[in-house]
Amino acid sequence: MKNQPAVDAEAANAERCRNRTGRYEAWYVTVNDPSTRRGFWIRYTTLNPAPGTGIEPQAALWAFGFDHDDPSRNWGGRQVFPLSDMSSSSHPFRLGSNGAELGTGGCAGSLSSEHGAARWQLEWTSREPAPFPFMNPRFQGISSVANIAAHPQLAVTGEIELDGRTHPLTGAFGGQQHTWGSRHALSWNWGFASGPDFWVDGVTSRVRSRLGRVVAGTALGALVAGEPFRHNGLRQVLSTPGTISADAWSAVAHVGDRRLEVDIRPRREDLIGVTYTDPRGGSRYCYHSEVADLRVSFSREGRSLAEIHRPAAAAFEYASDAPLEGVPLTI
Repeated sequence: MKNQPAVDAEAANAERCRNRTGRYEAWYVTVNDPSTRRGFWIRYTTLNPAPGTGIEPQAALWAFGFDHDDPSRNWGGRQVFPLSDMSSSSHPFRLGSNGAELGTGGCAGSLSSEHGAARWQLEWTSREPAPFPFMNPRFQGISSVANIAAHPQLAVTGEIELDGRTHPLTGAFGGQQHTWGSRHALSWNWGFASGPDFWVDGVTSRVRSRLGRVVAGTALGALVAGEPFRHNGLRQVLSTPGTISADAWSAVAHVGDRRLEVDIRPRREDLIGVTYTDPRGGSRYCYHSEVADLRVSFSREGRSLAEIHRPAAAAFEYASDAPLEGVPLTI
């Protein structure tokens, strides 16, 4: 597995929470293969719950596959390990858990679950050298949740095997993200997509601040028409509360005289439901797809700079503290 050094991405991926109680942390990879209209989602996670929750500290590996043309083949599995099985290093970045690993240039691993087994061996090339923090790091302390796109634009090669089916990948589009915190957001929409000449990544969420107040906002980053776009300052995020829906993530952001509009829409049959345990107790119910439809509009002073329409090409996520009716929870 390649592990090409990239200092900025290594800092973005550096472990924050494993040895701190009342914390969770996740590193995840999203992949979309337009040639087959399939997508994949791989997660490496830790959970070190607060005292009194009755939850054991744990690490876990998660793997999911999405087939837009045959949703009956959608698949998800998770395997849980003791938290002590997780290891990490910062320079170069490497994360290890029960034989699986994630590095700057790729990831590999396998898991066994009640739904079957998964195996993956992926290498990637990063087309975007600068990570995208969803909140300007100077202001991150106000929120109980932090998110950063360590690699917002990847070309992914390798293979993923899910429940006996092998999926080869050559130059598929992807990204690698890192999130951590003292409690999950109360609800959120997340959306992501990348291609050979663009990426877009962001979230609309309701979170509990460090002072206990609930705040809402939208962060949005992109590279479109050769222009970087970063809407992640404190005032920018909080002045764009947005809406949260199980049917679509629609976000509009302004930076100077530029306007970026993103619309990501999944079909219900393309959603896989999973349960996240909050480190302070309770659960969030998350519904995820890697084959949602994408529309992006980018303009300056009302003049169009780019229009991107990609069916079955984007990651979408909806989550709240209540299960979504009509979509089963796989995990």
